[in-house]
Amino acid sequence: MDYLIPAEFVQFADLARQFVQKELWPHEEDVERADRMPPDLARGLRAKAVELGLFGFNMPEEAGGPGLPYLAQVLIREQLGQASVALADMAGRPPKALLACRGEQRERLLAPAVRGEQVWAFALTEPGAGSDAGAIRTRAVRVEGGWRLTGTKHFISHGNHADRIIVIAKARRGDGEAPAAFVVEQGAPGFTVGRVHRKMGWRGYPVCELVFDEVFVADANVLGEIGDGLRLGLANILESRIGVAAHCVGMAQRAYDYATEHLRVRRQFGRALGSFQGLQWMVAEMAVDIEQSRALLYAAAREMDRGVDARAAVSMAKLSATEMGGRVADRALQLLGGAGYMAESPVEMIYRDVRAFRIGEGTSEIQKNQIARACLGREMFA
Repeated sequence: MDYLIPAEFVQFADLARQFVQKELWPHEEDVERADRMPPDLARGLRAKAVELGLFGFNMPEEAGGPGLPYLAQVLIREQLGQASVALADMAGRPPKALLACRGEQRERLLAPAVRGEQVWAFALTEPGAGSDAGAIRTRAVRVEGGWRLTGTKHFISHGNHADRIIVIAKARRGDGEAPAAFVVEQGAPGFTVGRVHRKMGWRGYPVCELVFDEVFVADANVLGEIGDGLRLGLANILESRIGVAAHCVGMAQRAYDYATEHLRVRRQFGRALGSFQGLQWMVAEMAVDIEQSRALLYAAAREMDRGVDARAAVSMAKLSATEMGGRVADRALQLLGGAGYMAESPVEMIYRDVRAFRIGEGTSEIQKNQIARACLGREMFA
């Protein structure tokens, strides 16, 4: 379908597609098998992404990024979604909380992140604080020259090898507490990596438990003001959600393409599989599913670019795309038969990987709540 995408945005998508197919796909099988991204490979791929202008594509011009509209960003992310989660992450997206950097922080913290010279992690989620981010229990106590952090975070991407981690904690001030964002250096005294969580998918993409035992953070490593923590952590949630939606559209498209090619070449009972009507109907359902989610995705991105309240539109896109990704992956696997269940095709990987996106960046249920509020009015939820 023609979504009237500007030509320059199509060029960004083509560039991302070439990066995926030429630079990422050749390493996919090895990373999946080993469940590990070799550090040298990661550095090389990040450097290539920087060279192509894809690294930090989410950042504004004033931070050293390309300043792309959201529609262009989702087109890039849609193409990256056709690679494994670990490899897609090589075209990194530095945490937008770094835009709160001021003064010397911009050169010391922000610039190296945008240039792809450092790996960053963002630590908000805790064992007792997932969808309810306000329930975090990690605390920061004021001491001379800075703060002491104590608490545990879990499900933190790259926490075991990130150069720096943005940690959201409740800082004690006066008689109360206020959330704040602290930058912790890897290897800081009192900071340890706990479990590296085992997962059903996302191989080569570590998700970790982080433990902070009175870790000292200098005042120079506080982002924004005390009290800004949750705002910095959640201010760009729409970008995260629409990025997930785009990623799932890309995953679904790859599964669809792989399955339909199989139907063209695989023969049973003297006929191509694609000639059987029952299978044709499955293909039609997959095609409609993908296109519906893509239409919602692009419409939500355009709403964000217009600067209007896009919360409901983004929630619709995320809910639609993440649920659709699971359905398409399941049908693609069924069309492939036994070959689909084997770990020799990307469909098996997509089947495992896509499931997590119905949870991360706001569960499907959270998205439904957001949509319902827009439909019924927020007073119904007081």
